[in-house]
Amino acid sequence: MNHKPLFQAAGLAALVALVCALLMGFGVQPPQATLSFQPSMPPVPVAEFIRPTNEFPDLTLRFFAADSLFILSYTVVFAGLYGVAAGRSRVLAAVGLGAGLLTALFDAAENAFFITYALQALAGVPLKEPDLPLIYLIANLKWLGAFAAFYAFGLAWPREGWFGWVLAGLMVLFPLVGVLGVALPGLIALRGLFFLVGMPLFAGYFWWRARKMPGG
Repeated sequence: MNHKPLFQAAGLAALVALVCALLMGFGVQPPQATLSFQPSMPPVPVAEFIRPTNEFPDLTLRFFAADSLFILSYTVVFAGLYGVAAGRSRVLAAVGLGAGLLTALFDAAENAFFITYALQALAGVPLKEPDLPLIYLIANLKWLGAFAAFYAFGLAWPREGWFGWVLAGLMVLFPLVGVLGVALPGLIALRGLFFLVGMPLFAGYFWWRARKMPGG
């Protein structure tokens, strides 16, 4: 099977995901440094949780517009990872893709709460009683799904030269650091760094694989 269109699409999606991550991290900034548009990991007091959507609904919606495109993009990246890993272990690749799709589902569900709250605030109905701890549980499942996805993909990843080893190592390291953050919450902030580092590497790898295929 010719995976060239898949790898090209995954490479482009990885670049789009990187741009979205940069927008969320540096482009759409909260008015106050201590404020987070997505206060679901780690948990915060209710008064702090409701502030972004109630006081800054427009900015909140811009943030989650970028986050929604991020979800769509990394879903395509997971498909590309499956296309690569399945050649070495179809079972592990299937586990990775399944966990990746669950990650996207939980991520979209988490976003839906904040988007709805912001739209309500714009309509003059400020948030008073958020759906806690349900949102925290969904956020936790989202990250656990991401850990499982990259763990499976990393173990099945072909070690083709140093580039293959680097990607495999990063994918396996991500869940290890992630679960360590369960015991040491101060490490939670490191989770996002893996996406900033990983997405451009994935983009480069996918385009390299696409060029190796017939017609590349």
